[in-house]
Amino acid sequence: MVSESRARFGRFVSERRRALNLTQDEVRAAGGPSDAAQTRAENGTGPEPSQRTLRRLDTGLNWAAGSAARTLLGGVPDPLEAEPDRAAGRPRGATEFGPDSVAVPVELIADLLTPHATLNSFRGRWSEVSEDEFDKATDALNASISRITGVYVTDLLERNGGPGIPVPALIEFAFGHHLDEPVGDDPVDAEERLYRRWLAGRPIDADADLESRFRRRWQARRGADA
Repeated sequence: MVSESRARFGRFVSERRRALNLTQDEVRAAGGPSDAAQTRAENGTGPEPSQRTLRRLDTGLNWAAGSAARTLLGGVPDPLEAEPDRAAGRPRGATEFGPDSVAVPVELIADLLTPHATLNSFRGRWSEVSEDEFDKATDALNASISRITGVYVTDLLERNGGPGIPVPALIEFAFGHHLDEPVGDDPVDAEERLYRRWLAGRPIDADADLESRFRRRWQARRGADA
């Protein structure tokens, strides 16, 4: 059975090859991996792609270095043809990916430490760990990872979304589940999730003050006039 992450990765690889109008032989001729390795990558079959295969996919599919590896881990690739758009002004309708890194508040990293330590404490004593203990630890870990990933998704949406700007289908496909997460009770998390929904043009229950705050934040990020 193909895992969800491998199936997702395969769709990115397959759609990129077709978008470039290339056969697998042509991808290989451009520096990509063998046809067999490409088939496994696109279908999500066999062992996980090696680092060598991932690097060759970057080359053959004209992705920036590290794109295939990042996509396999749940990110999105960075097409090399997008680079001139950043320097000369992004054409209307073009999708701007990146960056290769984002600043993550230290408290979000610290949030990982407790569930990480808890899960590590289970090693060697699995027979003593209750289902409730395990569920609480994994839920805390998933919540922390979701908040960290949200920082990257917010950056993508600030670059490509905003009032009246349709979110590119590829970003919606890759990260739409972050927009569907419940707002929750934590006021900081709730505002971040509402902000992402606002950037994506989704309806939110926001008063004039919150709407104004979101617009100022987006304009500051885009360098627009307030």
